[in-house]
Amino acid sequence: MLSGINLKEKHKIFSKPKSEIEHRTSHPADHAVLNVFETRRVTESFDLQFDSPVVVSMIQGKKIMHLHERAPFAFAPGQTIVMPPSELMYIDFPIATPEQPTQCMALEISRGFVKNTMEWLNEFFPKQDDGKWEWSKDNFLLLNNHNVQESLNRLVRVMVDNDYGRQMRASNTTRELIASLMQTHARYFLLKNINKLSARNRLAHVLQYIRSKLSDQLSVDELAAQACLSRAQFFRAFQREIGETPVQFINRERVEKAKKLMLHEGRSATQACFDCGFSSLNYFSRLFRQLEGKSPTKWLSEQTQASLA
Repeated sequence: MLSGINLKEKHKIFSKPKSEIEHRTSHPADHAVLNVFETRRVTESFDLQFDSPVVVSMIQGKKIMHLHERAPFAFAPGQTIVMPPSELMYIDFPIATPEQPTQCMALEISRGFVKNTMEWLNEFFPKQDDGKWEWSKDNFLLLNNHNVQESLNRLVRVMVDNDYGRQMRASNTTRELIASLMQTHARYFLLKNINKLSARNRLAHVLQYIRSKLSDQLSVDELAAQACLSRAQFFRAFQREIGETPVQFINRERVEKAKKLMLHEGRSATQACFDCGFSSLNYFSRLFRQLEGKSPTKWLSEQTQASLA
């Protein structure tokens, strides 16, 4: 998630509050404006709109977001929304106080910069099967995406400083952020529509194939053959659109399946490990800890206690 604001550096990021609700401090660059907002009291139905494509991410606190054609939802640290231009939002602030203000950032990116970045991605990092990179026309919510949050943290640091080379570094970091967002959206779209796309999209077909054979020992050569691509072509296309290697994706899917087996079918960690295609319990436990921050048994215990509470 976005790094918390260091109190010693808060004056660099937030100007002195002139309003208790969504006080805005802007940090402009040639291609974008970084807006940081701070709200210090509970309120409802504050309206906000940006003329440019915008990336909104929480720093601390909580909002309830009301967006077009979507049920109201809680918006918390670690979450990011990618929005098209001119999208009107209404915001509730249920827990904001002067001592613990609700804080978020909104990065407005010029349409020209977004367009140029899309053209650059399509020329040098084209999608498989003639797909095109393009900014989403709909709101897109991301949950705790590490690459996006790292790019946002770097961008905030660059945008609030006025040192030499700021404009160039801000431009490069924004381009990295857009690439991460496009990659994340492409992955989400493929996984959400995997059954509809599998007949005409090679990567969707491979993702469906992986999910159907998680208990088997899958190789990159086997997956490349399913995609009718060479090993090198397949590996590049997979990383470009899914955002990780085939092995990383398989392991993540296996851990997700193991969680369901433990939680909903009563399997032990050992049973789930081997039922999901892992050949080593130690490797499964180490990987589970990397992805979830705790061991399989501790995760299951916490989930069981939470369901009984």
